[in-house]
Amino acid sequence: MYCSALVTAVILSAGISFTHAAPNIVKVITLHDYAPFCMTSGEYEINQVIEPGHDAVGFSGYSWDVLRESFHEMGYIIHLSITPWARAVANVKNSAADIVFPTGKNSERLKIFDYSFESVNHADYIVYVRSDSPIQWHGLQSLSGHTIAVKNGFSYGNNWDAADSINKHDVLTILQGFKMLNAGRVDGFAGYEFNWDYVLQQQKWSHKYKKLDPFGSSSEYLAALKTNPSGKELLTAFDLGKKRLHKNGRLEQIRIKWFGN
Repeated sequence: MYCSALVTAVILSAGISFTHAAPNIVKVITLHDYAPFCMTSGEYEINQVIEPGHDAVGFSGYSWDVLRESFHEMGYIIHLSITPWARAVANVKNSAADIVFPTGKNSERLKIFDYSFESVNHADYIVYVRSDSPIQWHGLQSLSGHTIAVKNGFSYGNNWDAADSINKHDVLTILQGFKMLNAGRVDGFAGYEFNWDYVLQQQKWSHKYKKLDPFGSSSEYLAALKTNPSGKELLTAFDLGKKRLHKNGRLEQIRIKWFGN
């Protein structure tokens, strides 16, 4: 396992010292607005170094807990970077980070990324419309000619990618998408049901919209660039760490922490 100059500098600036051989380090990058799986709150640093037994400052979420504790279980120190999703994916593609998460699989991503065997969460793809929308759902063809907001850089599966008759409008945040929908600037907003519902509940906006039937789903994973010489080793370490969490009961404790009994 190599340690880049960037990671070394971050560790030294954080005041971490080692008396033995250099530790295993994984450079992880993710997004900031994917509640309740990955989310920032209050003041946070976009780059943090998290040793085993410690947590990030101002960053939390179910998927983050699963990733962090899995790598810590395997003895890894995590260099965490937080950035908008499209930039996160780009940074892994240009080798500025080892791992991007949580990410679903599609045909284009499978060409360049290896994935963990173990997932970190699940997503159902669904379209939200205004409560008075005349759209009647008969599959994706029901949206032909309509303008549908999508979150920039997110994957909605191969069937969505092939639906060329839909006018797809990128938005930067979930709130922006719902505000555009409410203002009538788009006819619908394609999203990940659990996460989009969470935002609506937080804003007390659930009554404003209705959901069409799901048009697909995907579990989400860790992804590493196929050309990263450490990629498969890091993904395997996560998989083994998560299996240990399952065996020792910690994974169930994380689930209860975020979703209750």
